[in-house]
Amino acid sequence: MPAHVDKKGMSVLLRLSPEMTDMLSKAAERSGRSNTKEALLRLEDHLTYFTDLATAGRRFIAEDSEQN
Repeated sequence: MPAHVDKKGMSVLLRLSPEMTDMLSKAAERSGRSNTKEALLRLEDHLTYFTDLATAGRRFIAEDSEQN
């Protein structure tokens, strides 16, 4: 996964399946956000509340999160 880090953060390029693209686009449309902003918000939320991801559907909740 190519990445570039600068003072603003890290840029990541990834490929989504057609199904994931559709899910992301629909979520972005519902929220009024761009696909990029929707993806960033969802990634930030997930990384904040889950420490690890064993496999799809199996998550380990962060011990220090405010919401469990």
